[in-house]
Amino acid sequence: MYKDLWRQRPLLTLPQIIILLLVGAALFVAVDLNRRAQEGQLVGVGESDLQMEVDAESTRLVELQVTLEYVQSDDYVAAYARDEGGYLLPGEKRVVPLVIEATPQPTAVPTATPDPIQNARPWQAWWHLLTDAPQPSR
Repeated sequence: MYKDLWRQRPLLTLPQIIILLLVGAALFVAVDLNRRAQEGQLVGVGESDLQMEVDAESTRLVELQVTLEYVQSDDYVAAYARDEGGYLLPGEKRVVPLVIEATPQPTAVPTATPDPIQNARPWQAWWHLLTDAPQPSR
């Protein structure tokens, strides 16, 4: 009886093992293709941002080249000498505007208006609410 237990059919037959290997290989290929497809989609994601940065830096390069040309010109040297160096050409006169500062005047303090609540009596508020008529003189 125990010998019969050892001689049972194998768990998987050769065609079943081949089919399982083919299914495993197909799953591996499918997962690999999916990974490659996702990587391919991510290739051009930052291209527009990078192109905008390249355009901005190209514009900055042109601005810096123009500034360099101006700084190396005689016009810049003359403007710097006049404005910051204090040099004048023969026959020129320096004009320096003077700022006259006025002394501030103290602001007048307005007189306080008397508060009508301090002189009011409770009966006056009731009279006004009930009659809408002017208050009788005292």
